[in-house]
Amino acid sequence: MNAREGEIRANGLSFHYVDEGSGPPVLLVHGSIADYREWSRQIAPLSQHYRVIVYSRRYHWPNSPPGKDADATLDRQADDLEALIRALGIAPVHIVGHSYGGATALVVALRRPEMVRSLVLAEPAVGGVLGAEGRKGALAEEGRAVRAEMKEAFASGNPERIARTYASRVAPGEFDNASPEVRQMLMANVAAFELDFQSARPRFTCEDARQIGAPSLVVSGSRSAAGLQRISEVLASCLQAGSLLKIPQATHWLQADHAEVCNAAVVDFLAKH
Repeated sequence: MNAREGEIRANGLSFHYVDEGSGPPVLLVHGSIADYREWSRQIAPLSQHYRVIVYSRRYHWPNSPPGKDADATLDRQADDLEALIRALGIAPVHIVGHSYGGATALVVALRRPEMVRSLVLAEPAVGGVLGAEGRKGALAEEGRAVRAEMKEAFASGNPERIARTYASRVAPGEFDNASPEVRQMLMANVAAFELDFQSARPRFTCEDARQIGAPSLVVSGSRSAAGLQRISEVLASCLQAGSLLKIPQATHWLQADHAEVCNAAVVDFLAKH
C-alpha cells in the first residue's frame, strides 16, 4: 500500500503526517521526546486492516520548532487533535495514544465524545487519576526524583543527557539498545519534550474518566516506572468501558520494545469495536 505523506494545516499550525491503508480510520498520537516515527513498527501491521494516520504533535520534528511564545499546554494539544480530526474528516475515529499523546486523547474524548470511536492508551500521562495516592508515599517520592533529575538534565542543554536521563526512568536499558535512528529521533525532540514536561496541564481525574463512554484499552509495561504503571491500573478502573493489559517485561516504550504483542492487542481490540 502506498503511504500518503505531507503536511496538513489545523488550529493555525502545520503538522507533518503520514496516511496509509484503507478502512476504518485509526489515529496514532505519539508521546514525549518522540515524533510520528515512534509508530514505525505499528504503521504497516495496522494498515493491513485500517486507514492509519500518524502525525507529529506541535513543535515535534519535522514541524516548526518552538519559538518564544510557544504554547504546549495539554489544552492546546487537544485543540490540535480536534482540529486535525475535523480537517481529515475522520470522526468518529479510533485513537491510539502514548504517554502525553494518551493524555491528549483522553481530553478530546472528554470534551468531544462524538469524535472518538474507541481509545487505546499506552501509559497515558494523567497522574491526576491517582488523587491522594499520587501525593504521598513512594509514588510521590518517585515523581519528585524524576522532576529533579530532569531539571538538571534540561539545564545541561545536552540532548543525549536529556534523552538518556528520561529513558533511565521510564525505559531502563532501552537507550543503550536503541538504533542510531531511534537515538536521533529522541534527541531531535528534546526542545519539544522540555515544553511538554514543564507545561501546565488540566488535572484529569478519575471523575473525568468516568464520564468517558468510549471502549478503552489501557496498556502498561511491567518494566516501566511504578507511577506510570499505577496510573494505568487506576485509569482502567475509572473509565466506563475500560480494560487493562499488562505486558510482561515491556517498558514505557512498549510499542517499540514489544511491538508484536502491542500490535496484536491493538488489532484484537479494534476488531471488537
